[in-house]
Amino acid sequence: MSEPGIEVSGGAGGIAVALDALDVAAPALRAVAAALADSAADLALVLADPALVAAALVAPGRTARTGAALLAVAGPSGLLGTSLHLRVLAGSVAAAAELYRAGESGARQAVEGVDRTAGLVLGVAVPTVVLPVSAATVLGAAALRTRPSPVWLGAYVGSVIGVVRELPSRAGPRVGRVLGEHPWVLEHSVAGAEGLVVGLGLGSPPLGLYLADRADRAGLRSPPRTQAEAVAGVPAAGGGHVPDEAGLEGEGRAHPVSTAGRRPPRGVSDLVAADGPVSGGDHVRVTGIPLTDGRYAWVVDVPGTQTFSPRPGTNPWDQTSNQLLEAHERTLTMTAVTAALSDARARTGRGAKGVADPVLLGGHSQGGITAAALAADPVFRAQHPGLSHVVTTGAPIGGVPVPEGVSVLSVEHVQDLVPALDGARNPDRAAWVTVRRDLRGDLRGASDAAPTATGAHSARLYESTGALVDERMVTDPSLLRWREGAGDFLDAGRVDAQHGDPQPAAGARPVVVDYEVRRVRRDG
Repeated sequence: MSEPGIEVSGGAGGIAVALDALDVAAPALRAVAAALADSAADLALVLADPALVAAALVAPGRTARTGAALLAVAGPSGLLGTSLHLRVLAGSVAAAAELYRAGESGARQAVEGVDRTAGLVLGVAVPTVVLPVSAATVLGAAALRTRPSPVWLGAYVGSVIGVVRELPSRAGPRVGRVLGEHPWVLEHSVAGAEGLVVGLGLGSPPLGLYLADRADRAGLRSPPRTQAEAVAGVPAAGGGHVPDEAGLEGEGRAHPVSTAGRRPPRGVSDLVAADGPVSGGDHVRVTGIPLTDGRYAWVVDVPGTQTFSPRPGTNPWDQTSNQLLEAHERTLTMTAVTAALSDARARTGRGAKGVADPVLLGGHSQGGITAAALAADPVFRAQHPGLSHVVTTGAPIGGVPVPEGVSVLSVEHVQDLVPALDGARNPDRAAWVTVRRDLRGDLRGASDAAPTATGAHSARLYESTGALVDERMVTDPSLLRWREGAGDFLDAGRVDAQHGDPQPAAGARPVVVDYEVRRVRRDG
């Protein structure tokens, strides 16, 4: 078994920060070059000074040596030459940064073009090739399995139903293994969703007309030009039935939790653990950690998907919320989390408008999407202006417009298909750190999480990955900088060898509240 490891990108040690440093370095080099050139000019003027010319008549040898020394300092081998070298270096640095950005942009556009083409081909193939071949295969398998019977048609129909029912159990594991070994297949397929929609219309004109009509009714562009527009068309295609939350509202019920024996989070493994100190399981858990200056640090744990029903039911952590979140629409779960944090803050007297207590949002899978969507939501930021951190595991958030001022730590498994469902890679920027772990040959004895499309999404396995992140924290510059910024949420559990444990302000007490959230109809 190979040695376990993780790959860290973005953050303080990322490429974007390095390019930003080059952008700063280039004008700084030009400024130094200009200063050296000015100094060279000043020294050159000394050679023409009347006093030096007069001295040449009295002591020509010494004056000549002085002039030569001045020329050596100011000339091509001195200040002037150094100035020219710095100007050339400044130009090279600026050009290198621009060339890298241009190359990255060109490569991205090329990949996007391939994704759209692949999606187009797949879209055409589904109604013209895939569905007919699949239907013929099912019908043929049913014919082979049908036993002679006086009522042949009924036996045949029963065999067809049996083959269809067996497909998930037979084909599912194989598909999971293939996609787990080749996760890029789904990533690029999803990234070309706009091409897929166009292809479906070309392969089946009636379906294309239906999709165009639904998009027009929803005020969407048809055909879609981007992956995000294609995803936004899914609710419209549902015809107001699925996925849709119209006529529904969220209802929350608070359940205060005893803080006796509980400790605050101490690292990433605590923040992502299914039974960690901040995890509320299938509830929204809000944990308030009192700080030494009278403020509270708030950690909000958002649950993941709990039901895969395509119709919006009483449990809002479902496929309806998943689809709406991927379409960048506001969900009832987002409203519920916003209200839950406001309620918990009010219980400590920290709920007044304008109080900017630090807030960290975290979650696995759908919980992570919700956390990132809230960070990008102006309504949430207006009510909780202290939002500073988002931590996600197994969540497709690369396309969520999280503001630059919010620090993001995104943990993903290479074989986990869920982070690829938005078809977008996480941005490389100073405040966004992405940790990826390749599970092949690195399961650490986790029997419930083989490196397949489904096993790699295990929350338990992400907890072990969180422990790897904590181990790497002291050596990786990006993770170290992230850890320093998250001190309000994690340092309460650290022991300071000189001063002992940090003590909260007098009278402040930790608070933990679980919120049960459900959908109800507005008319009751």
